[in-house]
Amino acid sequence: MSFTSFLKSKQFIFSIIGAIAIAALLIFGSLEFLSTYTHHGKEIRVPDLSKKKVEDAMNTIGDNGFEIVVIDTIDYNADFPPLTIVEQEPEANYAVKQGRKIYVKVNAKGYSSVRLPNLDGRTLRHATAIIESLGLVKGATTYEPDFAKDVILRIEQDGRILREGDKVLKRSTINLVLGDGVLGYKPDLDTLGEMYEDIAPAIDSIF
Repeated sequence: MSFTSFLKSKQFIFSIIGAIAIAALLIFGSLEFLSTYTHHGKEIRVPDLSKKKVEDAMNTIGDNGFEIVVIDTIDYNADFPPLTIVEQEPEANYAVKQGRKIYVKVNAKGYSSVRLPNLDGRTLRHATAIIESLGLVKGATTYEPDFAKDVILRIEQDGRILREGDKVLKRSTINLVLGDGVLGYKPDLDTLGEMYEDIAPAIDSIF
């Protein structure tokens, strides 16, 4: 049988049809496997885990096949209960596939403490900037006699004097005692006498 005759034979035609059918079955099977493996078209919404403890959040998402991964503990945020989830990625209501990992950040148990630097002799403006950068709150300011004005004499909190190196909780209030700048001012008596002599004739002329 010649090659041309073979191409026209039923055997060749059936072979081509069979090869096409097998290829189609392989492609269809592969697509079905990928669809099942990747849960194609079966996206679900990420639940809101905000203000939940990690253990409670795991129970919430367990049926959906999610996995929680704690990536960080952040500074205490008073808007959230201690040791609860503050941030999550993906965010709540985001459509994802089952089995997706949810990365969360957890609120600290409470405010952390900072060490107080030496603020004695600093100006009110400079001291305020340092206090706020440490996460502290500037409270009342009172004045005492001193040579310098608006210069820190001491730091107080709840009636006790704070010193360099003392630990203070963030977001707590500290009070400042400042110099009033009056102590160093003393009128010159000679100058006052000269001023009186200058204005006395003018006063006498009035009367």
